[in-house]
Amino acid sequence: MNLKEKKRRNKFKNSEVSQLFYKQLYVNSSFNIKRKISFKFNKKNKDVYRSRMVNRCLLTDRSRGLISRKFKMARYPFRMYVIKGKIPGIVKKSK
Repeated sequence: MNLKEKKRRNKFKNSEVSQLFYKQLYVNSSFNIKRKISFKFNKKNKDVYRSRMVNRCLLTDRSRGLISRKFKMARYPFRMYVIKGKIPGIVKKSK
C-alpha cells in the first residue's frame, strides 16, 4: 500500500466517529441545524470518506484484479505464489 493510501485510511479512521455523530444529528434535527451540518461537511477534506479508499495489492500496488480481502493480492502475484507453494493450503488444481 502506498503512502498516499495510508494517509487516506488514517484520516478516515480519525474522523469516522465524528462523521457518524453528525450523521445521526442530521437525521434527528430541524432544518437550520441540518443546513449548518451540511455546510460543515462541504468544507471538509474529501479524503475522509470511505468511498475514497481503494483496496490495493500489497506486492504490486495494483488496484484492479484483487483476489479477496483475506489475501490482499492481485490475480497474477497470487497465481505465482500458489505455483511456488508459498501460500499454505492452496494448490493449483490443473496441471
